Amino acid sequence: MCEDRLVTSESLVSHYSLGSTDAEHRRLIQLASHEEDRVIDACRRANVGPNAVAIDLGCGPLGALAALANVVGSEGTVVGVDASGAALARARTLVASRFPQIRLIEADAGNVTARELGIEVADLAYSRLMLLHQPDPAATLANVARLLRSRGVFIAHEASDLPMHAPGSEPFVPAMTRVWELVIAAARARGARTDFARRGRAYLEDAGLRVDGTRAYAVHYPPNVGFEIPRVALQSLRPTLAQYALASEDEIAHLDRELEEAQRRTDVQWVSSPLMIEWIARRD
Repeated sequence: MCEDRLVTSESLVSHYSLGSTDAEHRRLIQLASHEEDRVIDACRRANVGPNAVAIDLGCGPLGALAALANVVGSEGTVVGVDASGAALARARTLVASRFPQIRLIEADAGNVTARELGIEVADLAYSRLMLLHQPDPAATLANVARLLRSRGVFIAHEASDLPMHAPGSEPFVPAMTRVWELVIAAARARGARTDFARRGRAYLEDAGLRVDGTRAYAVHYPPNVGFEIPRVALQSLRPTLAQYALASEDEIAHLDRELEEAQRRTDVQWVSSPLMIEWIARRD
């Protein structure tokens, strides 16, 4: 592990349905800050280390940038890619100034080229909740394979799109499931195929990537954070929900009240993310 200090922290592509507001950026930063150790561990298990060239596809305002910078060290390179200039501006203030090995590129993560990235090939491409919003995950992965060197690694942390795998809590809060259903419905309405987490092996092998490993996990949040994340997501979704008539204003208000009430409860035992699936694959 390199000696650079890990930056802890409190839109992905043009098809991203939750927008690029300040509140949405704060939500993404909260999500990313709880995943940094998991990114570093996945890189360790994939034998990605100092001096590597890493790409964070759909990095948003933080993504895995700080974690990857710590993995590759001061002599490595991290390139963050996002279609949102506003998200990249936030990323510059959070990490780019602290880690000179980070570069940020405004481009569609689904079809970015090595020339745009300023690299010849990458040792690692990483994505979190990016493939969930892609209209053609197969085409995106074919492009990822072109960016990787021989034996280069792709690591994906993607969420299951099934209602049974929605974010949860104890006690159960029905709004958690419904908001996740709306997230998935909005992504699909905007043309995304949301099934990568469940069908990753088929997608990866079709792209010429060999699966090295997979595992399922859920992220657990402090209750106040865990209920705030879907509340912000719900507000970020508002334009898309209205455009495609996926939820009424009355339903949105009801869901927000239910989540706000859950935040005030004192008997909450845990709050979790949706079921996440980690895929580690390698280009032969």
